[in-house]
Amino acid sequence: MKAVVKVKEGPGNLALLDVPVPEIKPHEVLVKIRGTGLCGTDALIYNWTYRGKAPVPTPIILGHEAAGEIAEIGAAVKNVKVGDRVALDALIGCGQCYYCRRGRAFNCPDWAHLGISYDGTFAEYVAQPGTGVRTLPDGLAWEDTAFLELAACAAHTMERITIQAGDRVVIIGPGPLGILHLMIAKSAGAWQVIVIGTDGDDQRLELAKKLGADLVLNESELDEVGAVRDFTGGLGADVVIETANTPRAVGTAFRIGRSGATLVFMGFAKSAQYDHLAAVRNCFNVQYVLGGVGRHVEKAIHWIESGKVLPSRLITHRITLDEAEKGFDEMVSRRATKVFINMEGA
Repeated sequence: MKAVVKVKEGPGNLALLDVPVPEIKPHEVLVKIRGTGLCGTDALIYNWTYRGKAPVPTPIILGHEAAGEIAEIGAAVKNVKVGDRVALDALIGCGQCYYCRRGRAFNCPDWAHLGISYDGTFAEYVAQPGTGVRTLPDGLAWEDTAFLELAACAAHTMERITIQAGDRVVIIGPGPLGILHLMIAKSAGAWQVIVIGTDGDDQRLELAKKLGADLVLNESELDEVGAVRDFTGGLGADVVIETANTPRAVGTAFRIGRSGATLVFMGFAKSAQYDHLAAVRNCFNVQYVLGGVGRHVEKAIHWIESGKVLPSRLITHRITLDEAEKGFDEMVSRRATKVFINMEGA
């Protein structure tokens, strides 16, 4: 089968190779990939700047956002059958530890991650634990279901917080995760949604406007804190969602929320500076959100079924597996918001 492989450590080092179809174990399923997406994490691994819990082993088939059909099941698998349409859980916990038993596999000290710690979805077939697939209703498009891993992260956010009708919401970072939260905030009844980007985000900010942002700001061109205060009548945001991965974004989030605001941090900035005393005095509700697990995938499926939150609206580039290097170039340059790899002809 064809697969896109990170062949060795270092920037680049990507190759389209012919590799054997995986042989599944009794607890695994073989999934024929129908659609898969490029994630910002894939771009970080491509550039070799990814900061994960463990080093990425090489060679490895990249990719963790995908949907497809069950081609084969192991002897111990009972939850799906050949031909079922499925989405794939990207993060697999050990299933035994304190955190897994409480539905928090994202905190499991021994988790495995599709396309990061074991071979992923930039291939015609992938082997996946049977417990790590979610059956899809008929009729949903691959261009939506391929991005359920991304949507699950947003569902995790909404498990932690409430966006109410009339809320003012600020999203820092107009990447795929940020713009998906824009769609969710609008569908939840937010009154005003402001999206903040930086230099190089012009196309993504334009997409945010198209998908309903009431105001888009480039932090490199103005005082984003003052602009948010002006737009909200001096009050500030009821909810701030940070997805930008930068120290500045973290500091900004603490400065643009009103007293009592909910602040959500999803970016991977290693460190940041903010006024802790001011945060205490403002009694912020601070939430840190990492990834999504099976229940979040299932909630995200319902979003797609409703037609209110469609990840396909994020797609700016459609390519084939043979064009994967081009897709990485578009993601790294931020010319793309979301790249969809169509595997129907593979």
